[in-house]
Amino acid sequence: MSSFVFSRRASRLTLRVSIGVLAFALTAVLAGCSKSPAPPSATATAGASMTAAAATAAPKPIEKIRFMAGFMPQANLPFVAAYVAQEKGFFAEERLEVDIRHSSGQDEHLKLLLNKDVDFTTGTASQALRRSDEGLPTTAIALFGQRGDQGYVVRADSGIKTPADFKGRTVGFKAGVVPAELEGMLKSVGLTRNDIKLVSVGFDPREFIEKKVEVYPVFLSNEPDTIRKAGVAVTVLDPHDFNVPTLGIAYLAHQDTVKQRADVTERFLRATLRATKWIEANPDAAIEITLKYAKGAEPTHQRFLLGVDLDNAKNANGIGRADPKAWQDLADLLTGFKILPRTIDAKQAYDLSIVDRLYDTKQIK
Repeated sequence: MSSFVFSRRASRLTLRVSIGVLAFALTAVLAGCSKSPAPPSATATAGASMTAAAATAAPKPIEKIRFMAGFMPQANLPFVAAYVAQEKGFFAEERLEVDIRHSSGQDEHLKLLLNKDVDFTTGTASQALRRSDEGLPTTAIALFGQRGDQGYVVRADSGIKTPADFKGRTVGFKAGVVPAELEGMLKSVGLTRNDIKLVSVGFDPREFIEKKVEVYPVFLSNEPDTIRKAGVAVTVLDPHDFNVPTLGIAYLAHQDTVKQRADVTERFLRATLRATKWIEANPDAAIEITLKYAKGAEPTHQRFLLGVDLDNAKNANGIGRADPKAWQDLADLLTGFKILPRTIDAKQAYDLSIVDRLYDTKQIK
């Protein structure tokens, strides 16, 4: 009897405990449904915030690079873009420490680029095409000159108005090479080099001023101004105006730099193309900056030079970009007059993908 009573009491106790446990569990569930999840600890929150901030704010490492302009300090647009990017802090914002140098001549800048002793330099589109044809690992990464920088001057009273008037005249050529641009100008009016008197000239315009030659080859951005300042009125003939395909100066890089240091190449281009925007809006201030590098240069001459380069660089899609057809037309011209020994695909001479991306993503402002 006592065992039976004890068993019944134990059963009642067990039932009460079970009901209590169930009630507690139900209360906990309901409380959980009515409240937001407990926030993470302050320590965890702070740690996550610091990690996110570090990930977004970590600066790029400072990269040291060398830029060598292809001529003495002066107001060629791609030179000035580097000067302005340095002086206005655009290079610094890209975490670039840039050593700006200038070529001493004899294609020093191109030789140093091949040796990777400089990272970026300047050269013409024609030079880029010729080096590509020779199998050299250089590539154009931004094109400033949408038309060539070489042309001809004649005395204003010479009676020479078009290439048709070159017939029977003395026509100069520099560096021992008759340029394809001259051949193209002659062809456009049905002439050949046999119809003119070719004369090898140097780089001193006094040969023209002293009438040793009637048609003188010039760099359009500066030599016509120099000759006019010497008191000689001239007419300028630009091959581009006679339907001769021409392109001008570009930034060049070693192919390894573009492939292996694409981020550095992009930072360099972003800084210099931003600088060109600033130069367009502030050309006179840009000349003041230029004179820090071109010490002793005559300001009005430098302003003339920059003005010509800015006009030649105009591109509705953005300075630095280029039309692939213009590149191929130039390559075909060079091939047609044996400057290039064979027909080439001009695309092998340039890679403007970074410039295009910078504009397409609206990073050049």
